[in-house]
Amino acid sequence: MAQLVRSPKQIGSVLRRYRRAQNLTQAEMARRAGVRQGTVSQVETGLETVKLTTVMELLRALDLEMILQPRTKGSNKDIENMF
Repeated sequence: MAQLVRSPKQIGSVLRRYRRAQNLTQAEMARRAGVRQGTVSQVETGLETVKLTTVMELLRALDLEMILQPRTKGSNKDIENMF
């Protein structure tokens, strides 16, 4: 299932969701990715200074990949309909 991600916090939430779906602890995921458990925690909470290589290792550990595409933009009408 594809997930829209536009911020470090959203990346962290998605990684946490997939980790939990695979019944992995942060320590188990860290071991798979070759990072510390604290690093997994930092990524999952949206720390903005995490290295891209670390995020890529976590994606690999969960058997996920990243696909980039042009950013979607909503119209003013879409925003108005939210309220």
